[in-house]
Parts: sequence; C-alpha cells; structure tokens
Amino acid sequence: MFRLSGARALALIALPFSFSAAQAQTTALPETVISANQVPQPADRVGASVTVLQGNELRARGVETLADALRTVPGVHVSNANGNKGGLTQVRIRGAGASQIQVLIDDVPVGRLDGGDFDFADFLIDDVERIEVVRGPQSGIYGGNAQSGVIAIYTLTGRGLKKPQLTTRTELGTQNSSLLSTTLRGANGPFYGTFSVQRRDTDGYNISRFGSERDGHRAFIVNTKLGVDISEQINIEGVIRHTDRKVQYDPETMVPLPDAYAQDTQQNTHARINLNTRSLDGFFVQRFGYYLRKEDLTSTCPTCFSTFRETNTSGNGADYKGIFNYNIGSVQHTSTFLLDWKTESFLSGGVTAERERTGLAFEQIAHFATGLTISGAVRHDFHDVFQDYTTWRVAGSQKFASGTRIHSSVGTGITLPTFFQQFGFGLTFIGNPNLKPETSLGWDIGVEQTFLNGLLVADITYFSVDADNAITGFGNTAINAAGISKRRGVELTGKYNPYSWLTFEATYTYTHAETPAGIEEIRRPKNAASFAAIFRLPDNKTQASVIVAHNGKMADDAFIGFPATRVSLDSYTLVNAILSYQATPNTQFYIRGENLLNERYEEIFSYRANGATGYIGMRMKFGELAPQINY
Repeated sequence: MFRLSGARALALIALPFSFSAAQAQTTALPETVISANQVPQPADRVGASVTVLQGNELRARGVETLADALRTVPGVHVSNANGNKGGLTQVRIRGAGASQIQVLIDDVPVGRLDGGDFDFADFLIDDVERIEVVRGPQSGIYGGNAQSGVIAIYTLTGRGLKKPQLTTRTELGTQNSSLLSTTLRGANGPFYGTFSVQRRDTDGYNISRFGSERDGHRAFIVNTKLGVDISEQINIEGVIRHTDRKVQYDPETMVPLPDAYAQDTQQNTHARINLNTRSLDGFFVQRFGYYLRKEDLTSTCPTCFSTFRETNTSGNGADYKGIFNYNIGSVQHTSTFLLDWKTESFLSGGVTAERERTGLAFEQIAHFATGLTISGAVRHDFHDVFQDYTTWRVAGSQKFASGTRIHSSVGTGITLPTFFQQFGFGLTFIGNPNLKPETSLGWDIGVEQTFLNGLLVADITYFSVDADNAITGFGNTAINAAGISKRRGVELTGKYNPYSWLTFEATYTYTHAETPAGIEEIRRPKNAASFAAIFRLPDNKTQASVIVAHNGKMADDAFIGFPATRVSLDSYTLVNAILSYQATPNTQFYIRGENLLNERYEEIFSYRANGATGYIGMRMKFGELAPQINY
C-alpha cells in the first residue's frame, strides 16, 4: 500500500543547501523549482506563479546585477532610490511594498530589519547558481514578510566537480569603473567547497538635478560555501557571506541643495549551517539548520540637519524540517513538518528593541496520475510583541497531454512592522509600538501552453490581492490605514527557440495598485515589459544578446515641501547588449553596453538614473571546462 515515489526521492536530492543548490549545479535541473513549496518540485507540478533564472544564462547575456535580472521577470518592478548602481535598490512584486517580499540567500532571510526591504544594490550575479521568484502571498510557507512573494537566491557550489575550477572576470568601463571577480570551486572525496571574492568601484556621476559633484560607490563581497558528505545518508553544509559597501548620494531634502553630499557605509554578514539526513531509501528526510545575520549601517550627511546616524541590527534563527515521501495507490504524497524560531535586535541612536518569533508549519502535496498536483500549507506564528497569526496557502497544477497546463494558488500574507516603524525616530518622527502587521488575501490563475513540440512556451496569469492594515505615515508617526488596498493585474510571458542558436523571450505586466483611499500607489508602473534576443554565430565562438526593458509612467511623491506633491514620472526604455568572443577554450573577451539609447529618466523623483555606459572585459576559466565558457 505504501511505497517510496521515485520522483519524490529525486526531488529530495534538491533539498535546500546540500540537497538543493548543490545538486542543481551537478544535475542541471532547470525544470525543478526549489522554493515554491517546502520541498523541491518539478516545475509542471507547481501551482504558484514562479520564474527561475539560471546564473549561467544570465552571465552569458551580460546581465551584471541581480536587480537587472529581476527587470525581466513578470510582475516585478525595480526602483533605484538613489539613481546610481550602488544606491538603495528596491524591488516590488505585484504592486505591493518593497518590505513585503521575503528575500533568501542560501536560505538565510536577509531583508533589512530596520526598513523591512532588501537592498539589491551591488548584488553581482557572478557567483549565483539560480534565482527563483515566487509571486503571490507565500506566508503559509515562509511566514512574515512573504506577503507578496519570495525571491530565493542560491550561490554556486563545488559539489560534483571532478576537477577544481577557477573562474576570473575583469572589467573596465566608463566613469572610471572597474571590476574584479574570482570564484574557486572544487571537490575532493566527500568534501566540496566554493570561495568567491568580488570588488567593484566607480566614480559615478551626479545623480541630482542640481550641482556637479560625482556620486560614486564601491563594493567588496566575499562568499564561502563548504560541505561534506559524511555518508550517503548524512551531509553537512555551511555558507558565510560578507558584504562591505560604500555609496555616495544626494540627500532628499525639502529644498534642493546644489552639491549636497551624503554617504552610507554598510557591512553585512550572514551565515548558515545545515545538517541533512536521508533514511529509509528517501522515505524520511530531515534538515536541521541554524543561521545568523548582522547588518551595520552608518549614514553621514554634512549638508543635512542630521549629520550622523548609525544603525545596527542582528538576528539569528534555527529550524527543523521533517519530510515523508510515500505513495498511496497511484497517488504520490509528500508530508512536511516545520518548526522554526528566530530573534531579532535593533540599535539606533541609543534606542534598542528586540523581537522573537516561533513558527509551526505543515504542507501536504499530492500528485495524481492524471497530471493533477495539489498542495496545501498552513502555518502558525507565535509572536512576543504581536498577536499570534495563522496563514495558509493552497495551490494546484493540472497538466494535459495537449501541452496545456493550468496553475492557480490562493493564500494569505502577512508583513510585520519594521523596527523603525515601531521604535525608530527622526526629526519629527516617533515610532508606534502599537502597530499591527499588514495582512492580505490573494489569488491567481494562469494558463501555460506549449507549442511546436516545446519550441514555444507561453503563459498568461491573472492576479488579485486585497490587503488590510496598510502601514503608512511620514509625519509624526506610523499608523495602520483603514480600508482595503486593492491590487489587480495580468502577467504574460513567452519563450521561443526557433533554432538551437537563437532564443527570443518576452514579458508584459499590467498592474493596478491603489491605496485604501483609492489613490494610485507610487512607484508601481501600470505597464511594464521586457524583450530579449540571444544568438550565437556559426563559428560557435561569437555570441551576442540584446535585452530591452520598458517601464511605463508611474506616480511618485516629490518632497519639495510639506505635504509631498504627487508627480508623474515619464516612461523609459532601457537597452543593454553584450558581444562576446571565445578566443581560446579558457579565455573569452566581451564588450557590453547599458542604456544604449542614453535614456534620461528617473525611477525616484529628482534622482537621475545613469546614462549610456560601456564596458570591456575578459573572462578566464581553468580546470573543469565546458565546451564553451557560457557563464
């Protein structure tokens, strides 16, 4: 009556950490989705709306940063708050706030504890294995701050490599820009590991509408992942990532000041270690994990009323995941039990605060021989400073022999107030410790269709979200607004491979997001689209790609007086391209350009984005070589 499902056993090998990103590297399973459920699932069994970006494909297309990669994902909107690449870069999913996304790097939650959002600036994709974007409320899986979706990033691993591999990239560009990135990976018997280091510098440009001073930035990132297979049933893997960043920018003040100057210095460190076990031929799998994180931010602004501010946040957490895989008749089942705990602390200007949370979760997945997969998840979180909350998600996917797949999900989301909203302070602002978490109910339904024996794949998805208790307020304090915030939209994607050497990809998103008062939300364009063309010349050494990203008009608030003035930011279209040549099996030269149309635009009012820039670089790869350096 009960037997192990072979498909489930394969998915278990992709369990996060040593059983996820590691195996994704060695077995190259782009059709497996790791983060949309408590356990990895084949893509055609996932009911939630998800996009998977492969790191090697992004590098081959000349995509430089994680933020640039996310511009091509449907339902995702990117805003650079300071204009320059190193400035605060926020991401929004389906019209929700930037703080309503759960961002994970190798399973470590990394959203800013003071502001709630994650700063995507300076996150290079050189050591990224894959990026998964799961859209829609995911709190039933991940708890707080997964209200609008999850962005999961998995870095490269050395597991499975027969020989050590050394990859180096150097680049020079306009604005006195330079980059050096090196990754060393390898395995020896049961041991494997990866070490990467990246440094990027630029003098930048003047991001303000006023003055002439340049706003530069620099970033230094180190990432190490080590693991050991103690036996066929036991694995230990750990990762540590440190980022040291400095960015210059013009402060946003009531009266624009020429050559105003401000600077942020950040040091962020996070680490995680996992013990993974597999027993009874994959029937029972366990993961024990522990992580810690620390973020230090120092802001200086000689031309502002406040010349110095230092914020220190830290957190740590532990989790246990137990997974049972079995068949009942012809139905494949996976039952997952999760227990996790975390604590967070905040220190700024002499104000200290702490929060603690414990969560219990369960997910059941059933896959039928008819091509139907149904999953249901429920989670209960115990908070020490908020009331306890229960969240849930139900998702389904039905695949037909005609190449049609219907996918849908419905669930609830929750976002906790940030430490600053609760306990922070400013010139006139005082935190509100009585804030309630933001909550939402959302659903989506989509149809995916495969044509021409898989050469063309298209998907259209409709989504609807109603959010309550929206936290707002830029004056004396923050409050929970009365009423419902409505978000509706449509996402379209298409991929066409007419030949082995030619690929076309396109996306379009329509988003309507409004406040409880019926006012358009700021920095959410109603229309956004992207297009990519990737091709390789007959010599099999020359490759080129062009990526176009269009952002429609959107509203913003201009803080040139009090209260703020509502303005409209113009639409813009960005064109990026790369041309690479494989000179030797080990060496590749390339030239790439960003914003080739030299669009003059602003993603935040009065903060000018970068104009046209150009770069020339070289990639070198030694050790275990692929037929071509497709980074």
